[in-house]
Amino acid sequence: MITYVGHPQKNSFPNKYKKNKKTRKISNPLFSSLTRTQKGSSKRLTNMEDIEGISTSQSGDQRRVLVLNTGGTASMKYGEDGSLDTVPGYLTERIRGLEELSEPGMPLVEVHEYEPLIDSSHMEPSVWVRLAADIEKHYFDYDGFVIVMGTDTMAFAASALSFLLENLGKTVIFTGSQIPLCMPYTDCRRNVLVSIILAANGDYPEVCLFFSDKLFRGCRATKINSFGLEAFGSPNYPPLTTLATGAAPSRGLSLPQPRSRFRAQKVMATGIIVIKLIPGFDDAGMHALIESANNLLAVIIEVYGSGGAPYQKPGMQQFVSRAMQHGVLVIAKSQCMTGSVLPQLYAANSTTAVASAGDMTSEALVAKLAYLFAKLQSNPPLSKHHLSQKVSSLLSTSLRGEISPAESYSKRILAVPKASKL
Repeated sequence: MITYVGHPQKNSFPNKYKKNKKTRKISNPLFSSLTRTQKGSSKRLTNMEDIEGISTSQSGDQRRVLVLNTGGTASMKYGEDGSLDTVPGYLTERIRGLEELSEPGMPLVEVHEYEPLIDSSHMEPSVWVRLAADIEKHYFDYDGFVIVMGTDTMAFAASALSFLLENLGKTVIFTGSQIPLCMPYTDCRRNVLVSIILAANGDYPEVCLFFSDKLFRGCRATKINSFGLEAFGSPNYPPLTTLATGAAPSRGLSLPQPRSRFRAQKVMATGIIVIKLIPGFDDAGMHALIESANNLLAVIIEVYGSGGAPYQKPGMQQFVSRAMQHGVLVIAKSQCMTGSVLPQLYAANSTTAVASAGDMTSEALVAKLAYLFAKLQSNPPLSKHHLSQKVSSLLSTSLRGEISPAESYSKRILAVPKASKL
């Protein structure tokens, strides 16, 4: 069900917001780039309708944002037993009543609520693909998209959509709340409103995550606090913008507009597992994993520091060797939140049999692997060994701004002066 929110009257902007007859620009500081050329926009939409066969009727120059409500804390209310539970229709109804959406310059907002609402712990690849398909279906009908969901797996979903939405030229923002909307001091209201405004602006042609006062690149974000209102961080990449009295984009941080046609990939691989190393771990469990999991495609090993792992240990050597024989890709990911894996830094950590995750978050690494293993599989299917090699060759390549060049970290290492020849 699509719920219409706001005022879709044509030419609803007051005269004080008009710059001239040809363009309209909003003076609200959050709408720093919300400019439309009337004749040009009308012509573009008509052409798109002719080519795509898609209805693109719009309310004058008012921008349109589609909110996809999947559930989470934002949609919860307290029950009689004092526990929180999702209430269908609650968030949608509350968004409809937000008086801010009737202010001049605000976009027309439409809400699509998923049935049933989904707890974030159940937001798995099939739901990520469903989100991507919904955005693809309505891509030419809206200027931006907001996805409301639970916070626990939001960074995984944002990372997944970053890869699934190929050549994305519009803003897609994930958001939610730590405190239910039914509470007087909720953080939901501002998170949703600001996300709607930023999505309408269109300054960020990528998947983002907005929370508290910061807009993050989706595939760089990770949840850092289970209770605090600043629940998310981006350890290895600065926020795209930080909310103050305005929200001007940080220069040079957002992705450029794509040059190819938008499309959504609607399949992801799931044969991926993560193992966190602990000193003195038992090798037998890792060996059993390789031998028994026929559908296993990749193993992510969370190593120490910049890449430390007991690769000289016979059991570890056997694990890596058996993984290669089975066509299973092994990737080293640092247990540290900030920094990168640099296996060449220490001789004991250097092995060509294990790929490096660089400074990717765990969420981005899992999503990238799931995306690549599905995308690179061909018909007839590639062998596991060939597929693993192709995926490995693209791990260090930035596809959505999810990884920094290795040189950006190696240059930070203080070089020891060479010995004097005197």
